Amino acid sequence: MNDSTPNNFTTKIFLSFFIIIILVNAFLFQGLFHALAFAAILSGSFFPLYNKLNRKFKRKEVASLLTTIVLVTCILVPVSYIVISLSKESLNLYRDLGREFSRQEIHEFFLGDGLAAKVVDYLSVHFNIDIDLLVLKQKALILAQSATSKIMTLANSWVSQAIGFMFQFLMMILACYAYFIEGEKLKKFIFKLSPLPDDQEQMILDKFSQMNYVTLVCNGVGGLIQGLLAGIGLYFCGIESIVLWTTIMIFLAFIPLLGISIITIPISFYLILTGHKVSGITFLIYSAAMSLYVENVFKPKFIGKRIQVNSILLLFYIIAGMGTFGMAGIFYGPILCILFLTMVELFTTKYLPSLEAK
Repeated sequence: MNDSTPNNFTTKIFLSFFIIIILVNAFLFQGLFHALAFAAILSGSFFPLYNKLNRKFKRKEVASLLTTIVLVTCILVPVSYIVISLSKESLNLYRDLGREFSRQEIHEFFLGDGLAAKVVDYLSVHFNIDIDLLVLKQKALILAQSATSKIMTLANSWVSQAIGFMFQFLMMILACYAYFIEGEKLKKFIFKLSPLPDDQEQMILDKFSQMNYVTLVCNGVGGLIQGLLAGIGLYFCGIESIVLWTTIMIFLAFIPLLGISIITIPISFYLILTGHKVSGITFLIYSAAMSLYVENVFKPKFIGKRIQVNSILLLFYIIAGMGTFGMAGIFYGPILCILFLTMVELFTTKYLPSLEAK
């Protein structure tokens, strides 16, 4: 057949073969999914810096290399320190909890001078409630050991994911370098493959970039502030394993509405119930005031007129993302959320009216 114009049959054959090739490539690169995805997130967030360096040096390779060095410095050094510290503190915390909390703290909790012991004594005396402290202590011990085990499993899981992330770190950095240099060509290539109009494709890309900035930079800085300040508060309250708790709170600060309160509220009540009322109440007020300031004053000013998403909806997306992707869901959830909302906006404004008119 000399005619190069594809007919209906050859078009179907080509599309089938093309889809198979795409699926094979997706299967081939599934092991590098997180590295390539995080490279896209990071390069999108650092792209303004790359543009400034590119305008200054007039060479894409130099600008890309310098931007990648800054990116590596901002990530590799802190992550390496955190992984090493977390490994040590996780082991120390598990050992201390297993030795002290299971024996001395449980006994002090029910028979000491703390609030919990006074409540048990008050109920027993004034309401004639027969409370078997030995049975209560045994049940509390089992519960404490179970909670400790779950906490350490979660912490070790995060450490393992961080270590696993380090194995793909090199590929992520190489991908970032390539994204910076070939970013414009890659965008044009994707736009050419996509059947959508260029303005709609650009709208999706802009929303993606804005959410990247909000998630990684704005929430990252806000989470760093909340985690570090709360960690300082824990230090003055006498809580050990500061690096471990600070790291956990920095990650939790990315979660809307809940944030570091998942850690600070239980610790505050623990301090109060174990007799450290002043420390517990002070830390509760301090952490709440700090979080309210960061969430309601600092972040809105930092984000400015950039993209805004309903906090409850974003919370569900982050929780769903963490359930599917692990800790990476903190970053993937908001991106998938904004992509979905953008597609809904395009459908309702561009496509639904034409469908209704038919």
